[in-house]
Amino acid sequence: MPTTLRTGSARGRRQRSVVAGFLATAVLTSLALAGSPTPAHAADDPKAGVDEKTYEKDEDVIAKMKEWAPVNGSESVMGYPKGIDRDKDGKVKPVSYEDVKRIYDANTAVEDAKKAAKAYADNQQNPSDARRVATALAEGNPEAKTKAENSAEIKNNTTDDKTVKSKDARLDGRPAEAYCGGRLDIPGLENPPPAGACAFVGKLDDRPDSTYPQRGATDGVAGGGKIQYKVQGQTTDESSNTEGWSVGGKFTPKITFTPGGDKGGAGGEAGGEVSFTYSYSSTSLKRVTNTTEQTVETDVPSGKKGYMEGRGNGAYYLGYIVVRAVDADYDMGTTRGERMIAIPARVYVQSSGTTSPVTWFKRLAS
Repeated sequence: MPTTLRTGSARGRRQRSVVAGFLATAVLTSLALAGSPTPAHAADDPKAGVDEKTYEKDEDVIAKMKEWAPVNGSESVMGYPKGIDRDKDGKVKPVSYEDVKRIYDANTAVEDAKKAAKAYADNQQNPSDARRVATALAEGNPEAKTKAENSAEIKNNTTDDKTVKSKDARLDGRPAEAYCGGRLDIPGLENPPPAGACAFVGKLDDRPDSTYPQRGATDGVAGGGKIQYKVQGQTTDESSNTEGWSVGGKFTPKITFTPGGDKGGAGGEAGGEVSFTYSYSSTSLKRVTNTTEQTVETDVPSGKKGYMEGRGNGAYYLGYIVVRAVDADYDMGTTRGERMIAIPARVYVQSSGTTSPVTWFKRLAS
């Protein structure tokens, strides 16, 4: 029987019965395994040790996550956030202004975005092209004839995201993701526009399961046997066409298995698509540059079920994508003016104290 990746609630997963004594070998596409001295940094040390401890209580897991991957009460992300909340088909989940304003004032967010952009631009360790765009967000675009006012045009929800105005229908109302990323889908266009001056700022989402969300788990194995897992680090970095501006990653756990012991037979691969994207904090300079591979074994006592659980090393934030839009009227004599726009959004941001998107825990359940 294969080991599979589950994306539902822990309660539903634990109710599944699995043959006792099954020995599974699993490959989990991950970047960290709970148990090393600082598991969220396991990618920094390919040979990090593995603690044999297992966890039965969710609160113990959360307590460890707070030690290893602390999250801030507020965060900022430069560019269009890669970690914006999406459904399984990749479509943006709209968050309304009403959802956000209860914890974050839009005009305060605009000022916070300017401050975060200035701090990013002042940091010489950030890429020069990205620092230039950040300066435009903080101080204004030098090409604009008129500067944006302090108050912002507040959009109704995340998908209400038209930005620049133009008499050219091809340019008018470009969505925020295209404007911020410097994309313009016009056939034959040789010189795409530069990345737009945008940033996300948010407050920690106070709703359940917003901090250290579950990022997949295996089926349980009944007591009286062992479970063997091979944990391999792997991630995909993503960036905009302006180096270092809109950055984040994509992570997809994947499990292959080989029946062990006297089960024999060929191995295989089990499904379980739980890909998620994440944003890097504007203050984070840590990036994943290598992978790790570790083999983990755990004994499952009689009367218990053992499984592996992934927890995201970050949290969701409610806030605004702040855009300093330059209206794109290129007609002779037309004034090009700036406008500040605040688009409500929910974004997953990786802890700035870690290099990896997920920590895996060895778990026991009744």
